[in-house]
Amino acid sequence: MNNGLTDRDKLFSKHSRRGDQRLFAKKYDEAIEDYNKAIELKPDYAPIYSIRGYAYRIKGDFKSAIKDYNKLIELKPNLADAYCDRGIAYSKNGEFERAIQDFNKAIELKPNFADVYNGRGLMYLQMNQVDLAIKDYNTAIQLRPDFAKAYNNRGIAYREKGEFDQTIDDTTKAIELSPNFSYTYSNRGNAYMQKGLANLAIKDYNKAIQLNPELAEAYCNRGVAYENRGELERAIEDYNQAIALQPDYTEAYNNRGVIYNKKDEADLAIKDFSKAIELKPGFAYAYGGRGYAYYAKGEFERAIVDYNKAIELNPNFAEAYNNRGLVYLAEGELELAIENLDKAIESNPNYAVAYYNRGAVWSKLQQWENARLDLTVAKIIGKDNIRSFQHISRNIANLEQLPDVNPPEDIAAMLTPP
Repeated sequence: MNNGLTDRDKLFSKHSRRGDQRLFAKKYDEAIEDYNKAIELKPDYAPIYSIRGYAYRIKGDFKSAIKDYNKLIELKPNLADAYCDRGIAYSKNGEFERAIQDFNKAIELKPNFADVYNGRGLMYLQMNQVDLAIKDYNTAIQLRPDFAKAYNNRGIAYREKGEFDQTIDDTTKAIELSPNFSYTYSNRGNAYMQKGLANLAIKDYNKAIQLNPELAEAYCNRGVAYENRGELERAIEDYNQAIALQPDYTEAYNNRGVIYNKKDEADLAIKDFSKAIELKPGFAYAYGGRGYAYYAKGEFERAIVDYNKAIELNPNFAEAYNNRGLVYLAEGELELAIENLDKAIESNPNYAVAYYNRGAVWSKLQQWENARLDLTVAKIIGKDNIRSFQHISRNIANLEQLPDVNPPEDIAAMLTPP
């Protein structure tokens, strides 16, 4: 009888250890198979549910993870880590109220548990409750001053608030504490991009990719930085790599579509935006990008349909109003063009291109004072940002759209964009 138990223990140990090895190697399905066999041998051994739950969570199977954490809590009802882990799984599964209950229970059982404050902060960030997230990250850092992930996550929260210098400070601290944490370099790169420091951003993305060549997010973000520098082919290469690593990466398809629009490759752009919409039907920017591609092809009705959807999803989408206004201008619907450009400016009062376009439509209507005012504002706002007029050539009214217009000399000069 003892020998039988010993054999069972040895077999349990074999599957458990091999599962850990496979988990480390990111072979999640194979690891779970080993944990399944280990659980068959010892169904009341609590730690195995914790590790299998982690494997499910990393794989993105949050419901299975929650089932394992339920069993773990059944076996160990006072284990704070189990509530923390289940709270994270609930949070990732969008069950925020249950997540809060679990995080609170974990804190009740273990008040100085820095990980649970970090986990609850992640949940609050998912819920767009940024200040509550920062409060929890502050507590986590206070409890554990060397908690690199909490600094990194607080940096992300500050970025959501537009406090990019604070983001850089926090991510830099996280890098000091954990120099091999690839995500932190990517996050600091994002903050540098927000400050217009594309070269520093690319340096960080390069480091993130060096540390983790499979980090799709870093390739996608570096693509944005290359686009910012006008290196469109390098941007496409990075988006291609991001998609190869993560075939459901919505933002990478959208961003590659933007590049194809800039390259006047409308059919490729439409294909990418359509894929982004298939993956994320509520993605307003993908509808806006596809609308632009249809406009470039002269398919105005399709462009209007997409701009309508983009605006329905995001009523403050200034570029969609601007571009829909240009479609109406091309169709000779000048009052509708003015209405849309009004909305673009209302949504973004610093939108130089929209002022320029409205000035062009006023010129088409020969309302010279209105035209002069808008074109002057466009020049003032855009004087330090000529690239705003060069973003995509069709974002501004083409003088060919203004036939039979003979404007005063000063207006004619301003109608020639930089």
